[in-house]
Amino acid sequence: MSMTPLSALPARPAEPSRLHPLATLTDAYERVLDALGELGYPVTTDENYAETASRAARGMLDLVRPVAEIEEEVRAMVACTFPANYQDMIISKHNVCFGVCPHHLLPVSYRISLAYLPESRVLGISKLSRLARLLSRRPVLQEDLTHELAVVLHERLESRGSAVLIEGLHMCMAARGIEAHEARVTTSAVRGVFQSDRATRQEFLDLVSRP
Repeated sequence: MSMTPLSALPARPAEPSRLHPLATLTDAYERVLDALGELGYPVTTDENYAETASRAARGMLDLVRPVAEIEEEVRAMVACTFPANYQDMIISKHNVCFGVCPHHLLPVSYRISLAYLPESRVLGISKLSRLARLLSRRPVLQEDLTHELAVVLHERLESRGSAVLIEGLHMCMAARGIEAHEARVTTSAVRGVFQSDRATRQEFLDLVSRP
């Protein structure tokens, strides 16, 4: 089964002369510093700004993983399962993950809870947290992240069902715009048994809502 595309945006054609992403981002942040200089900040005389462009570029690459790397890690992850007789709910809750908003390229802090009902094979116990962190490291809408995690755990893992609940603190809301400092955006997705069986879905919500 094919996984939901990691981005709704079409891939840009390859450019033979394109710089390495780190160099490209560093150059872009140099222009951001130029703009800060136009706002009156001493970017050319204050030594605190000396390496800011390269630090900011590396910081962005920490938040955004290459698409090919993400796809390969997801493939490897779902291919490495273990036989098990356990067929009840497996939950990994309150995973703190980070990414960026594709609208403003500002950081987003997520708290992700996810679960699945195995058929006959299970993931390693650390893989749920790893999957949440991996798919978060993209410029992706929270709604799409929620959907894609549910699809991977249900379709790619061939489980009986999956459920995902995400709370996101978006800097584009908290630090600018409406300045909703404490507002969290909540999204959820259910597949398979979690969608067809209300009691199973409620059990997941009850378990992940506990402290």
